[in-house]
Amino acid sequence: MNTRQRLRRTGFHLLRLGARLAALGGMDGLRRCGESFGRWHFLLGGAKRRGLEGQLEQLLGKEHGASDRVRDVLREAYRVNDRAILEITAAYSGAVSPAAFAGSVTVEGLERLDQARVDGRGVVLLGMHSGNGVALAVHLGQLGYPVHVVYRESNKIIPNFFRDGIQRQGLKAIPAVPPATGVRRMLAALKAGEILFILMDQGAKRGGVPVDFLGKRLQLPPGPVELARRTDSAIVPVRLTGVDRQWLFRLEAPLAMDGARELEHEVKIIADLMQQAILANPQWWSWHQRRWRRHPFSGGDSPRTGIS
Repeated sequence: MNTRQRLRRTGFHLLRLGARLAALGGMDGLRRCGESFGRWHFLLGGAKRRGLEGQLEQLLGKEHGASDRVRDVLREAYRVNDRAILEITAAYSGAVSPAAFAGSVTVEGLERLDQARVDGRGVVLLGMHSGNGVALAVHLGQLGYPVHVVYRESNKIIPNFFRDGIQRQGLKAIPAVPPATGVRRMLAALKAGEILFILMDQGAKRGGVPVDFLGKRLQLPPGPVELARRTDSAIVPVRLTGVDRQWLFRLEAPLAMDGARELEHEVKIIADLMQQAILANPQWWSWHQRRWRRHPFSGGDSPRTGIS
């Protein structure tokens, strides 16, 4: 382990300790501490935050006074998503019960999930890095839905923290790495009519499909689309609709993938849908956590949102 990894691991241990202490105040205590952490994170963000402000101004444009609101959008994104990180860390550490964690979520559109599961079909539940999607998965698990969470380990944290934490919350954990094992387990879950919760909006390091996403040319992972096509499963996108005290999520209409179309076309459909959701509420997407910020803009016209 090199010096950088040691520093990251130390930061993780401090975060886990802070999450466990905040959890002594229940979910309300976690929410307050997480939001406070996000505000300080924003204020002390330094060059990274200033770079993000410049990128967001370029993305959102200067029309309708958007440039005047970029700082507010980014401040809120830090507040909302650092709260989610603290909550997830506490839950995975065992400081929050599955029932309490699930109680932090209200979800609309469960009938769409039921619709997608007719005839024993599986469902790819497609999340974005907006708010606490893990709490949504636990909420569904508490309602009796068979949910698997796909995760990717990080060298920033202790080994198996994600796996053990997911299982501690009453869900089944499927590692994305090694790919052969992970894909086999994902296919088996979908063929059994169960639910995969997976994130789509993280750029792939290799083997992705190039798409125009939020003004940049990124490679998005084709896995969710390929899984759905190979098992005749529907994709149900998850959209964050509120963040006050509880997380409010809405399940969107199921999307059926067409194996007769090019894979690139299907991935673009998902990318466009996610982009629309993010630009509708840019203050809720985790701009400071994703690889998006490390890529240059494609040039030409950037997507616009109507914020004012």
